[in-house]
Amino acid sequence: MELASQPKLETRTYQATVRSPELDESIKLFHQGTGIGFYEQLPEENQWSNYLDLTYAQKMRFSLVFDPAAEPHSRHAAHPVHTYAAFPGLLNAGGQVPVAAHKISAVTVAPSYRRRGILSRQITADLAYAQQAGFPIAALTASEATIYGRYGFEPATYQSRFTLKCSHGVKLRVQVPGQVIDIDPKQFGAEYAALAVRALEQTFGSVDSTEYDNGFALGRWDTWETLDKPKNLRFAAYYDGAGQLGGFAAYKFGGWDEPKAKLVVQKLVATSDAARFKLFEYLGNHDLVEEVHGQGPVADPLRNVLDNVRDYHVRSIDDVLWLRVLDVAAAFEARGYQRDGRLLLCVNDPMNLISGTYLFDVSDSQAAVSRVVAGNAPASVPTVKLSERDLAGLYLGTVQLDRLLASGRAELEGGGTAGPWLDLFSTACEGFTPHGF
Repeated sequence: MELASQPKLETRTYQATVRSPELDESIKLFHQGTGIGFYEQLPEENQWSNYLDLTYAQKMRFSLVFDPAAEPHSRHAAHPVHTYAAFPGLLNAGGQVPVAAHKISAVTVAPSYRRRGILSRQITADLAYAQQAGFPIAALTASEATIYGRYGFEPATYQSRFTLKCSHGVKLRVQVPGQVIDIDPKQFGAEYAALAVRALEQTFGSVDSTEYDNGFALGRWDTWETLDKPKNLRFAAYYDGAGQLGGFAAYKFGGWDEPKAKLVVQKLVATSDAARFKLFEYLGNHDLVEEVHGQGPVADPLRNVLDNVRDYHVRSIDDVLWLRVLDVAAAFEARGYQRDGRLLLCVNDPMNLISGTYLFDVSDSQAAVSRVVAGNAPASVPTVKLSERDLAGLYLGTVQLDRLLASGRAELEGGGTAGPWLDLFSTACEGFTPHGF
């Protein structure tokens, strides 16, 4: 256990690796504090074993901040005023192998302790820890959109929540080989785990599926809030023309009380567009069902293969994955590239984690990135000045250099001219993140 103190507050940081009764109690206290912070129903006593197992499986590093001066009658005399967690994961950034990612989660501050700099101190210390531990990237999914930009995070993937009308079934303009079959999840654990790994490898912008995600997909629990067993969940798997497992969907009937009977997709993973097409075709051809509610990329390829494009209705577009660069060279050398070119990026980072000038030399889909000492930059290479946030936006191609320059979020030094280097961070497709955390 690490122990650090701030004026009037005490921070206790733990790593969920070697099990012990004392660590179990701290994990319980952490999840209770997180549940209260997110207005969730607290779990029943018989569910704690699941929470403990999942926390250890993630190798979670978590912090609890206490107020030793809290009034005896205050809840915070015994419970934390702040929770914060992170655990190791992977991100598909289009390179040959996934990138190690420091996944941040479960961040809460009690209402009466806000605006005291608690989160600033915690996230500053945690990002420094992650950088020293060798993580090129930090990642999170944000419940509020205005907090994490202050710490260098920028949205990197978005998703579309959509309604697929299917009162007369779903008709596709393409023939997708293979078949979809109903699945017994109790017999499908190993197959799903292997599929989730292959889906990560094939899905640009995806993070890895955790033990919680796997259990959620297979119906072991409904939500993190209580880990209760879900009701009426059904399961289907897609096998391609060669008999290879290529996709999986967990879904449930949404009831008759809505204006239209619907199926709701709880989890869908696929190793290809074809697998996803076939699964939605299967879902949309259930008897008596008039709508399927699902999620997908903003530029969803499913729309392009529908016989009636108006059957696809976007309900919302939401940010999903936020990224923060911790090691410019390691992160961008692990990324995939579509264009060759040379460019200097001058990064201004208020937290001073990655401030500096970096030379990008990209050829044959590989980048060599090196830090350049002031005064030693190659004279013939364009130099762009930008913030650490906008650098994070470039990582998965969410924004492009031309848009950053046009909007004033980046600056081209020395009156340089536009060139092919503007497309250096373009990607073959948009990123999509099927797993939250």
